[in-house]
Amino acid sequence: MNVQRTTTKQALVRSRFWLAVGLLGVSALFVLGAQPFAVGIIPSPFDKLAHALVFGALFLVLDSALALPLWLVLMIPLLISAADEFHQLFLPGRQPGLADWWAGLCGVVLAACWRHFRR
Repeated sequence: MNVQRTTTKQALVRSRFWLAVGLLGVSALFVLGAQPFAVGIIPSPFDKLAHALVFGALFLVLDSALALPLWLVLMIPLLISAADEFHQLFLPGRQPGLADWWAGLCGVVLAACWRHFRR
């Protein structure tokens, strides 16, 4: 019984760690993305790769941290990606676009496929 309690506690600590990593990452995305130095920091077409990596990684972090249905773990990064594009409407020099959201979608789908075949 003691082993099971330790394993459960370790899983809880691991989940909280990954949730903190995800929250920190999303916060950094919005706070650092609003800074003037963020304009053009990653040139096109590499910005699409960055979107795919960031939102694919966010999917993997959320999947590790939370025991949610797959559809919800898929939707959260996509909603955050949409919120990021909406946020860029109000930032000087930033160019929001549907192509960035599609790149994030591709990253999430690839990460979900990787997760599926890894298990």
